[in-house]
Amino acid sequence: MGRTRIESLIEEVKAGNDFSRESLIRHYKSYILNTVANICNRTITWSDEEASIGLLAFNKAIDTFDQTKGRPFLDYVFLLIKRDLIDLFRKEKRPDELPMEVVEEDNHSENELAASSTEMGMEAYHESMLAAELAEEIIELDQALAAFQISFEELEDYSPKHRDTRNELLQMAQSFLKDDECVEQLLKKKRLPIKLFCKKTGYRPKTVERHRKYLITLIIIQLNQDWVQLKQFLQQASGNEGSL
Repeated sequence: MGRTRIESLIEEVKAGNDFSRESLIRHYKSYILNTVANICNRTITWSDEEASIGLLAFNKAIDTFDQTKGRPFLDYVFLLIKRDLIDLFRKEKRPDELPMEVVEEDNHSENELAASSTEMGMEAYHESMLAAELAEEIIELDQALAAFQISFEELEDYSPKHRDTRNELLQMAQSFLKDDECVEQLLKKKRLPIKLFCKKTGYRPKTVERHRKYLITLIIIQLNQDWVQLKQFLQQASGNEGSL
């Protein structure tokens, strides 16, 4: 499901939709940075040249990705980022930063790079893939929230800072999900039925209204069974200080 949405956005970009390109870049920024850091084997920030190389490679991947080859888009992104970083290391004579499996000749086949990706360190690669899956789910969540006049980016402003509050809202969302009438009205009218919900549960309307956007997000995430990474992210957020 996630991959289908990604490929749809890529097709929109190739048709000239710059908004879709920006949407892909925005949601994959963490994946790009994480991939670059894994390849470089050190912490990378957006002020580093390597991060810019990764972003350019991601843009190149969008423009050149061929869906007919059956290769996952994010695998292709990884290959292009790694190839361009290797070229940078060679150009700037930084042999210490070259991945150990890279051979000395300048030309690398795609098959060689694909094979080398499995040798980058299974733990780092696994983390990179999990970040990619989370990014895919965030794209889908952002699309779902748009119907409720909510964007994923603004959630940071509405996310509770304290663990107790997050846990309380998670319990509130669970109570909401147990009531079919409330869920039906939410999905049908695209707004939270605060009066109905509070009447049935005894929650204070002011409390629900104050956290309305965050609560809607929790409910939408729980309703989608495919968003495994987002659900795990929610569990971590409810147990640690931080935002959604």
